Amino acid sequence: MKVGIILPALDDSGMAKAASQLSFILDNLSCEVHMITVYEHRPFHEYAGSFHVLDVPPAMENQNPLKRIILFLKRIIALWNIKRDLNLNIVISFSEALNVQNILTKNEEKTILTHHTILSKNERLEDIYGKILKHLIRLSYNRASYIVSVSEKAAQDLITNFNVKPSRIHIIPNLVQTETIKKLSEKDLGKYTPIFENPVIITAGRLTHAKGQWYLLRIFKKLKEKFPKLKLVILGEGELKEHLIKSSQKIGLKTYTKGELTDSDVYFLGFQKNPYKFFKHSKLFVLPSLREALPLVILEVMALGIPVVASDCGGTREILAPSTDPNYETKDVEFAEYGILLPVFDENVGKANELTIVEEKWFKLMEKLLDDDYKLEYYSRKSRERINEYSKDKIQKMWLKLIKS
Repeated sequence: MKVGIILPALDDSGMAKAASQLSFILDNLSCEVHMITVYEHRPFHEYAGSFHVLDVPPAMENQNPLKRIILFLKRIIALWNIKRDLNLNIVISFSEALNVQNILTKNEEKTILTHHTILSKNERLEDIYGKILKHLIRLSYNRASYIVSVSEKAAQDLITNFNVKPSRIHIIPNLVQTETIKKLSEKDLGKYTPIFENPVIITAGRLTHAKGQWYLLRIFKKLKEKFPKLKLVILGEGELKEHLIKSSQKIGLKTYTKGELTDSDVYFLGFQKNPYKFFKHSKLFVLPSLREALPLVILEVMALGIPVVASDCGGTREILAPSTDPNYETKDVEFAEYGILLPVFDENVGKANELTIVEEKWFKLMEKLLDDDYKLEYYSRKSRERINEYSKDKIQKMWLKLIKS
């Protein structure tokens, strides 16, 4: 069986990592795998099968909407041609635009769309191009053979807000390579070792609006008053990096960005190919996101037994509180079965030294937690316990069942 996996690029994104892992799953199922990216990008992740490029420039958010639409149409033509040339039986697509294009180029092959976001909350799709794309999603998604959503919350969003039929949707979360993560976590920290001689709060992800890192900076500033040796490590790159660095400095935090290591409060360490060695030596992982379908980074952190505090912003509930209603959203601190859930931040930010009501709840929880070794150890054990549900064998069986059907 010939299977094509199409995605924007095999870059450092979580989506690309999921596509890479899927290629190996399909290869293990004796499929002939073809990785297809939209534009030229040296593969960041390893992959199974052959590699192809549509060679269409990426559409950028700041581009003229008309130009983005023209590029959208060019990708349709390029995708139709490569489907024909490779004679694919199944085409699995990643990203909303490519999902629509996968359906619009459908012929005899089966189409499987993967879904990795809470689409109705995606602020990137509020311009003319985004509104057209969301309209196309409503019109086209029900024509797909299947839709694979990484979480119940993301699936329910499609059903409620985009009129997708429940019968089209299958829930298959991303897998976690636990043994690989543990092995990589043993690597030397190198020049960053002095940071982790102190208690460290760590967060990781794209430095974008949806990840909400600026709220964490404000909370951390107040935490430093009680825990003067506490450090905050931020891993990742993104369009808000300079803004976040300036915000950190503006509220009086000593901020490290690059070069020779200095004794600082906040460390922006950029994208790290091996974040696991940093996770392993941290006291607490915090995810302040405004929306998440199923954050892979939380699962990777839990594989190392790190306690997790996260906003109840979507799929985080399904990881940390799987026995609860995935559509429920807490308004207060929730000591869930496998981690701690907190309210999602609102958009209103107070003065530099004055936390909002939601920020204050986060601060009080973290203040108590950092002083509670028993609670930290408890959630460390629960993290290791939870990760077994995302093993390669379990996820591979789900994909095998879907492919056979």
